[in-house]
Amino acid sequence: MTRAVRGFFVVFFLAYFSSMAAQAPHTSVGVGATPMALSGDYRALGWNPAHLTLSPMNSNWKSAISGLEGSISVNSTVLGREDLWDDILNRGMNNDAWTGLTPGEWVNRLSNEEIQVDVNLMTAGSAKRWKSWAVAYASRNVFFAESYFSPSVTSLLIEGGASNLFEYSILGTDTVINNGGWSTDDLANIIGGLNTNGETLLSSIFQDSKLGLSWHRTHELGVSKQWGTERGWSIHTGIGARLLLGNGFFSLASVDGELDAFGAFSDGFNIAKLDSINLNGSLLSNVRNWAPVGQGWGVDVGVALAFSENFWASASITDLGWMEWRGERYQLDDALTNTWNNVATNPNEWIDIMQLSLNPGTWFANGTSETRRVNNGMGFHIGAGVKVGTLLTFAGDASFDNPELVGNSGTRFGLSCVVGPVDWLRLETGIRKVGDETIRIPAGFILKTGARGLEIGLQASDIIGIWRNSQSELGARFCFLRWVW
Repeated sequence: MTRAVRGFFVVFFLAYFSSMAAQAPHTSVGVGATPMALSGDYRALGWNPAHLTLSPMNSNWKSAISGLEGSISVNSTVLGREDLWDDILNRGMNNDAWTGLTPGEWVNRLSNEEIQVDVNLMTAGSAKRWKSWAVAYASRNVFFAESYFSPSVTSLLIEGGASNLFEYSILGTDTVINNGGWSTDDLANIIGGLNTNGETLLSSIFQDSKLGLSWHRTHELGVSKQWGTERGWSIHTGIGARLLLGNGFFSLASVDGELDAFGAFSDGFNIAKLDSINLNGSLLSNVRNWAPVGQGWGVDVGVALAFSENFWASASITDLGWMEWRGERYQLDDALTNTWNNVATNPNEWIDIMQLSLNPGTWFANGTSETRRVNNGMGFHIGAGVKVGTLLTFAGDASFDNPELVGNSGTRFGLSCVVGPVDWLRLETGIRKVGDETIRIPAGFILKTGARGLEIGLQASDIIGIWRNSQSELGARFCFLRWVW
């Protein structure tokens, strides 16, 4: 049974990581470690729509149009472990003597570690401000994927048949030691007695593990109003709404001892569809393959209090709403039964069984149509900032959401310092802590053609690896040819 189960995990593991190259959280360049406190114009959508009129880093703007903007990051608790980097980079060892880690050592390194991949691409963004009103629109592609593997799953992926999951074969009437010395007759008897309930088996293996991904497009619209300037004080309020169109969603976890596997994907993810793409065919026929399989909505509300453009404090509630995905709940009970019945009648067909186990259709051919509602993950944000003269800006913010939902971190805290020594240059850095992970230090710059005009910027999401032997996040945020006037 080793190869069939391992085959499933190999196929899924490869498919999972090969798809992690699409879209992520909308943190832009120029905000240090405080995306909510320093956001402005269309970049405030998703954080605090009240900042459309506030825009603390550029209070005199009238219009803004996005260029090529986005971000990509890979973050994991395992990346913050110095022992892993020591192993990979062979620190403190002679190159001739290094032979790498054993499979068992890799299992110890990677077990009980969360891995997340975020990619975000802004396809359109614009904002317009009048005296006391502002409106903005933004469209993004957002991809998020995460995994958390228990020691049993990690062992199965890395060690395969050498995993201790296969030290014994549990039968209906006996437990047989797996010593690798079975005869053909022994093998037939063992297979005949195996429990081939797919969901029970995989639920046991996946206990305390999870896999999930989401790929969707957003169309966001926001409006903000500034109320009065009494003695230098002003109040800003804003509301934003977004339409969510999903192309892919997958969730696999053990819930209350039962395996829950749900997926919803556009036809374009189908291997046969990809193989039959005709570049000379009609645009409509090719676009239909990527019709959304999920729709939803979201609402953000925010408020900000400012004094003479030198001090401000704000709060917001975001992601009120949900998405509905039209997909399938996969049923795996018969996956092993149909496959292993062939072996019971002819134990010599191990190669055929291995090929069947590597076929995704063996595992995901059976499913029940289901429309699943997934909450967006409501978040609460607070932030404040102060300008010291014309050169320095300090800010801090915090976010709180439900960590049980895909893409949520639970808590996020940040402090930022932004320096603008000349009109054409702005430098930023800060300190950020997300969930239970280690501290991260982002740093970046923005080049501008004066107080108004084109902007180009780049930010590293964590530079702590410059002076430490590890860092928890590898990523960057970029902005090219953004126009503000």
